Amino acid sequence: MCDLTRDAGQLLSELDQPAMSITAYDTAWLARVPGAAGAGRRDFPEALDWLRSHQHPDGSWGSQLAHYHDRVICTLNALVALAESGDEATDGEAIRRGEDYLRRNVSNLSRDQHETVGFELIVPTLLGRARQLELDVPYAKLARYNLVRAEKLRLIPRSFIYSRAVTLAHSLEFMGDDLELEQLADLQEANGSLGHSPSATAYLLCKCRDNVAARQYLAEVLRMADGAAMPAHPVEIFDTSWVLYNLELAHYYARLNGELTTRLESLHRAWTADRGVGFSREYSVPDLDDTAVVYKLLCRSGYDLDPGVFRTYEREAHFVCYPFERNPSVGAHVHLLEALRACRCCDDTDRMIAKALHFLRGSRLQNAYWFDKWHISPYYITSHAVIATLNCDNELARDAIDWMLKTQQPDGSWGIYLPTAEETAYCLQALTAYHREVEAIDQGVLERAAEFLDRHYQSLDHPAMWIEKALYMPIHIVRSALISALSMYEALK
Repeated sequence: MCDLTRDAGQLLSELDQPAMSITAYDTAWLARVPGAAGAGRRDFPEALDWLRSHQHPDGSWGSQLAHYHDRVICTLNALVALAESGDEATDGEAIRRGEDYLRRNVSNLSRDQHETVGFELIVPTLLGRARQLELDVPYAKLARYNLVRAEKLRLIPRSFIYSRAVTLAHSLEFMGDDLELEQLADLQEANGSLGHSPSATAYLLCKCRDNVAARQYLAEVLRMADGAAMPAHPVEIFDTSWVLYNLELAHYYARLNGELTTRLESLHRAWTADRGVGFSREYSVPDLDDTAVVYKLLCRSGYDLDPGVFRTYEREAHFVCYPFERNPSVGAHVHLLEALRACRCCDDTDRMIAKALHFLRGSRLQNAYWFDKWHISPYYITSHAVIATLNCDNELARDAIDWMLKTQQPDGSWGIYLPTAEETAYCLQALTAYHREVEAIDQGVLERAAEFLDRHYQSLDHPAMWIEKALYMPIHIVRSALISALSMYEALK
């Protein structure tokens, strides 16, 4: 039997070590970076080798799961990288198989519930480069993204494209050949990156080969990811806060007080009263999702914070996670609801709770479950919504619980594509919380879920399900969800 308390403590001690999975999309951008010395050399040939060894049998690149936005953008950029940096003898067959995958599958993009981050901005730029390289990809079927891109850019003041105050820098590769180099002076973060994004920073180096800070940043990314790249770095506030979120659900605060106190103090030092936090203390753009989770954690630990910080993110009918986002985040509203229920009251608290609940009621699918723009599985955010609405709107929670009960697999698991330990952990968290606070759940349901998790507890092979410019897996966070779910179940015995 696993020692969950020991494993939780071990996980906390490892939080300073980056733990985000590699993406083919970002790795392909590193493969495209020209060498500082020029003469056709590439400074990161390891990235090209990684692409050569990670093509799927169907010709695509991307997550283990067939999420089409992820597979399409990863494959398109991998083809560009191989065409730019590879050679026909070595890479010709891989390119042909990738082209064939795109021709067969771009029509499946409508099957995905959400796009990957920046998809509508980036794809037209990649298509333009693919056309220059004479790649045989389905240009006509993807042409509609030119209009979507133009519509989004019309909503954003031109000056904001070159501002660290918004998230566009994180996806600045969408600019392609339109980058205005004289506007870049204040866009890089202190660590040399553009928006903590390896892909955007690699794009910068394609345009400015002599940018030493950007090259040093990418060299560090390459070192940490063994010759490849993750979608963002560093993300220590996101990593820490979501791990603590899961451990707090399982009441670990008393058992791991010393290490937890250190982590909470670190989050408090990063907090700003008017904006909250972003996914890293070094990143210039705060967001509602991280702010809400950190707020809840700190308030539950006795810190006195002003809930007025959430007015920064409030709009007439909903709350935004980031400025200029096209679609509101369900997850941000769920975590905001949890935060507001944990905080000291102010005049606006009840009003903001009502607005968040109204948004959640109106965004359900089949009056039962939700999808969020940051995760491809409905089980992730639906389980969090159950926990957020307990003893606040038990009818909303009950509808989601009924849906979970109906969709459990015979082996005790849950999964939107295939059974996964991650999704099963989220459902077990929600079911045990509901069982503990509202009404009893069939013990057989809980037992089968716990047995499935126990069988897969030691596995490291979890599919990438979190949404960035490509799908990724935050290793520490998924691990904490498994520990939390099994601990919550054990506490019911």
